[in-house]
Amino acid sequence: MKRNNRTWLCSVLFMDIVDYSKLPDDQQMLVKQSFSTLVIDALKGLPEEDSIKLDTGDGMALCYLAAPEDILYVAIGLRDAFVQVKSICETCYSVRMGINLGPIKIMEDINGNRNTIGDGINVAQRIMSFAEPNHLLVSRTYYDVVSCLSKENPKLFTYSGIHNDKHVREHAVYEVVSSTKGGLPEAMFREHEKDVVASRQQSGLELDEKIRKIVQEELAKIIGPMAGVLLKRAIKKSSSIDQLFELLAEEIPTESEKALFLARKDGLH
Repeated sequence: MKRNNRTWLCSVLFMDIVDYSKLPDDQQMLVKQSFSTLVIDALKGLPEEDSIKLDTGDGMALCYLAAPEDILYVAIGLRDAFVQVKSICETCYSVRMGINLGPIKIMEDINGNRNTIGDGINVAQRIMSFAEPNHLLVSRTYYDVVSCLSKENPKLFTYSGIHNDKHVREHAVYEVVSSTKGGLPEAMFREHEKDVVASRQQSGLELDEKIRKIVQEELAKIIGPMAGVLLKRAIKKSSSIDQLFELLAEEIPTESEKALFLARKDGLH
């Protein structure tokens, strides 16, 4: 049985421009252009293959499949940028932001692009809805994971309490403290940026484009649209085709499918 509907655990950053729908059309265009420019610039440090960007009209959602703390640094930088935008004039826009760590399913939309559904993105939207303008909130699941990754990380959050959504579902929420209050040490932020850049500079295996396409197609038959993402990751960690196939085989859920996939390796040497 094929597993094209596999569930993935990822970090989701959801952002919403406050009162966007109340703006006249020409102002909506200006606001969205400014918002998009800031977001594109902030996401430059994240690996493209690990990022699924969804335009929601009055904002966007980012589903990120790599290290959960990467999203936190991006979101803090964006939050501070939106605060600066608002400080320019009272009529400039504000943005609500929320982060969740939860399950999603990845599928292809009618344009062949990656899209996501699932509780992970739904909860991120609800966490975002509890935020004040230009504030950043995170869910309990995200907080529990990120706070364990460094002894400094718990200092970045304050407990905001229990919030009920429109379905009367309870959410324990944490706010990411303002950088102006010492929330994110500058040295800590810069050190993280260096780590991200260094990881992206890893070259890995040089793979012929024809072979790359064959491997991706074979893997996609088993796990679906995430094949391309997993292949790019594995290439960076591999020094040979044998190692590449072994790493990819770890992502295949059944032994029979894993054996069939590994058998394809012999025809590529």
